[in-house]
Amino acid sequence: METQLIQLLANTISLLTVLSCLFLKVPQILYLRKKQSADGIYIQAMLMEITGFTIVTLYNYTNQYSVMTYLEYPIILLQIYVLLYYVLKFKGYLSAPVVPLLITAYFAAVLSFVVGILPREILSYLVPLCTPLSGSAKVTYIYGIIKAANADAVSLTTWIISVLTNISRLFTVYVDSADTKLMINFIVSTTLSAGVLATALYYQSYSTKPKPQKQGRRQSLSDDKNHLHKE
Repeated sequence: METQLIQLLANTISLLTVLSCLFLKVPQILYLRKKQSADGIYIQAMLMEITGFTIVTLYNYTNQYSVMTYLEYPIILLQIYVLLYYVLKFKGYLSAPVVPLLITAYFAAVLSFVVGILPREILSYLVPLCTPLSGSAKVTYIYGIIKAANADAVSLTTWIISVLTNISRLFTVYVDSADTKLMINFIVSTTLSAGVLATALYYQSYSTKPKPQKQGRRQSLSDDKNHLHKE
């Protein structure tokens, strides 16, 4: 009875996680479109995210794990594709010749795993790389924000959802398969997502804004005096 209740709780959390991930990157996409800028967002970080999410999705799919334990990954991937489009567009890289080549190679590799042309055993060796990939991506996000001293293009809502979904996934994976590789990935991902959130929050809310130059103020006072003198 207790086991059934735990499984029911895990299934409910899985459903809520998937539903929340339907909108995970949407605030960030809308934010970019509104700002018309991708300052503070590194393309390298997004490519690492896409690679990591793709490997984990294929690993779960080829091992026939419960779809509800990883459904958010393909959902998030679709949103990252859209987000990457806007980042490339605002950074002026969309028309680069290498872009269609990379897209073709990426989807060819994914399809090869799905239909069994490439053996799924390869994914078992690649999954442990998802933890450093995910970590590196988030560290790159943090570095980009700090270097630009600007987090205006970063959506706080997106990263709040990221932290919460990672925590919930840690529990559901433990209940469903207790796969150590996946659990380590979620622990690291939760910690670093919180780091990105904290960094973005600091630069959006508490970062010191440039003060008006004194010279401009003195010039304004001088202009006022001249105006009064003429009167």
